[in-house]
Amino acid sequence: MNFDDVVNELVERCPGAKGAAVFDPDGILVVTAPKKQSLEGLSAEFASVVKSLEQAGREFEHGRLQQLSVFSDSAVVILTSIAAGYFLMLILDRRGLIGKARMLSRLTSERLYADFV
Repeated sequence: MNFDDVVNELVERCPGAKGAAVFDPDGILVVTAPKKQSLEGLSAEFASVVKSLEQAGREFEHGRLQQLSVFSDSAVVILTSIAAGYFLMLILDRRGLIGKARMLSRLTSERLYADFV
């Protein structure tokens, strides 16, 4: 499977999407769409947050982190677990369709799953 195609399709299908990426447990980008989008800093910061949340989930026996939405004044960032510490990150304009974005993120992570286990 071509990761670029899958992530580009997510951005194209999601109204209001500004960009998307897949990052590893250390926040290193595997793929970014569109290519000109610079998401290295954002992925590194979110990798740290994800590690903390996953540790808290284990301590409180809540299970594995599946999806996280972060809202700012101008954007929404949706993080969706793929497997083995890899996450799909979707950046959405605040006026975008957040419910649809969350659903498409889950479906995309399911498509990518087999390549990350």
